[in-house]
Amino acid sequence: MKQLLQLLCVFTTAAAIWLGVMENVLRHSGYAERSVIAASIALQSLATLLYFRLRERSGLRNLVVLGAVAIAVLGGSALGRILQSPHFEGFVLIIAAALLLQAGLTLATLLPGQHKESAA
Repeated sequence: MKQLLQLLCVFTTAAAIWLGVMENVLRHSGYAERSVIAASIALQSLATLLYFRLRERSGLRNLVVLGAVAIAVLGGSALGRILQSPHFEGFVLIIAAALLLQAGLTLATLLPGQHKESAA
């Protein structure tokens, strides 16, 4: 489960960087806010990857869990909007699904009772 989560984090980091670059190149109305969201997604994914690399995890764990909840909300919101939009964007569907899956795996891995792997 941790390996799948780490692969998802790499994907969502790359997707967030791509989204941020595209927002700043195209500069459509509201691009600055969407650039901040893209940066936040990248930071959350990188924090999750960092969590598994560090030996001292206690301080970062709560931040990663909170971030997982945030990307779940973002992913769910994006999914709902794209499914109701007359202008369908397939990349939004893929990234929203990846965010929801990443959030679910993060919470399943880090919530209490899931520390059997980290104890080894």
